[in-house]
Amino acid sequence: MKKLQTILAAAALLVATSAFAANGPEKINAAVKKAFAQQFSAASSVNWEKTDNFYFAYFRLNDKDVSAAYNENGELIGASKIINTEELPLAVTMAIAEKYNGYATAKTATEINYDGYTSYYITVENAKQTLKLKCAVNGDISVGNKTKK
Repeated sequence: MKKLQTILAAAALLVATSAFAANGPEKINAAVKKAFAQQFSAASSVNWEKTDNFYFAYFRLNDKDVSAAYNENGELIGASKIINTEELPLAVTMAIAEKYNGYATAKTATEINYDGYTSYYITVENAKQTLKLKCAVNGDISVGNKTKK
């Protein structure tokens, strides 16, 4: 259960982007620096943030804002980026269109890669409610949050 809480906390922090770098690269341990340099060699404008258990890198890659989380051993825990909804997999686009017909879809979505799996988080809304959806690559959808208007 504690591992699940840690994973959820890491995912939540990964999704939340920060404009502030709490710690400069000089505060990042060598294993994390080396792993980041190998995995994201083309990254630019890198800012780091350190929490109790994780290092977060916020950077630009291929004209996208990306964030990545590492543990103390330099292992990549997950990565996320904001994408245009046109970049969603076809199965996700079709599932949203079918299940949420009549809803307006946000122009962007968050793509999260964690533990070998990719998920997409997108907001849809109609006159009555706003839904935050979690979508799997195959088009499976779950509602993460529902807000009535």
